[in-house]
Amino acid sequence: MSSSDRLMNMAYSAVTEEVDLGLKELPASFDLQSLFPDDRLLRFHPNWFISDFHQDGISFTASIKDYVTEQVFPLSGSFVFNKNDDELLTIQLTDTIDIKICFLNRNNKLKVQISSQHEEIDPDDPLLLWIRAIKEYIRIYLKTTPATLFFRLLMNRMVLKMDPSQRKICLMMAKITAVELLVILLVVIGYVFFVL
Repeated sequence: MSSSDRLMNMAYSAVTEEVDLGLKELPASFDLQSLFPDDRLLRFHPNWFISDFHQDGISFTASIKDYVTEQVFPLSGSFVFNKNDDELLTIQLTDTIDIKICFLNRNNKLKVQISSQHEEIDPDDPLLLWIRAIKEYIRIYLKTTPATLFFRLLMNRMVLKMDPSQRKICLMMAKITAVELLVILLVVIGYVFFVL
């Protein structure tokens, strides 16, 4: 089981655990703050519609509507970047959610610590999917290839501007289109080999 899979299967408690995110070595000049302006960090959560986002320095407030439960709740907290050489990003959420997530640089490897006041976080908690989405976004900035440049453009110009329901609809349409293209390709290949 890879370390990123372990992240999804671990239950976190009030005792903070540190998990390697399985990314390649971080460059010395790597800066997370430039990757996450405004409400971009919150937009990676798979279930949150974000409105009324206001940021004052490191503190923020927002109104959140959960896509799954339809619950609307206030959220406040802080994003602290580069607190020290080891602590690249700390996300502190308060109000209805009380959780702290730290992205750490340990020997040039990106690791995450999650601290919660609850006894444990369910392995199916969307919070873990949120961390995984942030990790994958960081991954496309760790190397520069045509594929990563394409995905950066796709994420920044399209995906992160959508709300969760729009993302799910686009993903469903992309899957349907892929199946249609595969069927067309199989029909063309079958025609070429068996009819001609």
